[in-house]
Amino acid sequence: MELTIQKDTEGINWKDVKSLLQRTDMTIYDVDLHQKAFENSAKVIFIYHGDILIGCGRLISDFAYQSVIYDVAVDRTSQGKGIGKMIVRLLMEGEEDKNIILYATPGKEEFYHKFGFRRTKTGMGRFIDAESALEHGFID
Repeated sequence: MELTIQKDTEGINWKDVKSLLQRTDMTIYDVDLHQKAFENSAKVIFIYHGDILIGCGRLISDFAYQSVIYDVAVDRTSQGKGIGKMIVRLLMEGEEDKNIILYATPGKEEFYHKFGFRRTKTGMGRFIDAESALEHGFID
């Protein structure tokens, strides 16, 4: 499978990003809000197979000692081929001196264990749509 990796937001079709996140059961916002979130991130990764977006992810950082990974998504038809691992590795590159936090879609926690991530005991969240977060297993 020949892939193209893009590490910036130049020329991104934000409808494709929203569609990918939707197809992978991620939280969905308006196209403009997804664009703003990715454009304001410290690192972004977009993976294409031909001209089809099949994976993405982003990292925000304080550039001192904390980073957070969000929106790691791989199209279901491309899962199990190392694309998610590639996205996470690229996002973590250069972050070795920082704590890294992430949200995992419920049921995907084991995937992140391979990168050294562990469940937190003090994690807390205040969600805009708490009912949806509860329904999707993000909060108790």
